[in-house]
Amino acid sequence: MAAAVMMASVGHGPPAAPPSSPSRFVNSVDSKPIVIVVEDTNEWKDSANQAKLFLTSLVLPLLPPIVQQRINRSMLVQRSSGASPPASMSAGASEGDDLPIGILPVPPGGEGANSLAVHGNVRCTLENLGEAYQNQQLMSWIEERPLVASSGSSNGSGVDGGSTSSQGGTPAHHSNGPDLHVVEQPDIHEIGDAAAFRANAAMVEVVINHRSADGLILRNVTMEVLNNLTGLQFKSKVISALALEGGFQHFLMTLDGQAFGSRVPLFAHTSFAAGCVIDIEDIGDRPKASGHT
Repeated sequence: MAAAVMMASVGHGPPAAPPSSPSRFVNSVDSKPIVIVVEDTNEWKDSANQAKLFLTSLVLPLLPPIVQQRINRSMLVQRSSGASPPASMSAGASEGDDLPIGILPVPPGGEGANSLAVHGNVRCTLENLGEAYQNQQLMSWIEERPLVASSGSSNGSGVDGGSTSSQGGTPAHHSNGPDLHVVEQPDIHEIGDAAAFRANAAMVEVVINHRSADGLILRNVTMEVLNNLTGLQFKSKVISALALEGGFQHFLMTLDGQAFGSRVPLFAHTSFAAGCVIDIEDIGDRPKASGHT
């Protein structure tokens, strides 16, 4: 049965309950491209956090590499005890600034509560989120518009918070913005943080299937990898372990049908765990991967 979908705009809905932690919550459904609207109770906030983890795994591969890189740094710092925050975070930026997903607490029983809003419109209830993913509606909603503005939004993070141009309601882009596909060089604090996090990384045993472009399993191998490797680092190890002929652009790598972000750690993929089965496929005539594996 098709998921129940609610398309009503909640841009003028009830005011959000005052958030107890400003870094965790947003103030409106168009603050970010994806907003989880929940009743302001501990139980529903816990549900929202679980939904955010799931959605994060889906959207990370869709983000430009430089945005993935900033999120990656924040994730590593947050998971590494005693690591100093990078300069960008001390200036007010954080993983939450770059991640196009927010949580909006509303009064219990409020309009649009316990639902998912994408690009300013409520799309489905949280209970139907899994069904919306299975029937491809969820990704269709997310991909209706860019998740990141090319020159950054008014909050300076580059996340498209729903702003539109004056012509036709399309996302506002600017030609003089930064290139979101370049690589930022880490500062001295981040180099030290990387070493600190490696000491806390976990080794995970996974199974790799090499498939032909038409899905036939050609061979497989079991290997151990650190869970903090980025998608590109992991893909490099897999290509080497299987002695595959070709480079990154000749293969697509997925887990449960979902790619890894090229510059975010493996643990950001919600399905990555000991014993998981990862497919690396010959690309054939499909588009090359960009920003993901």
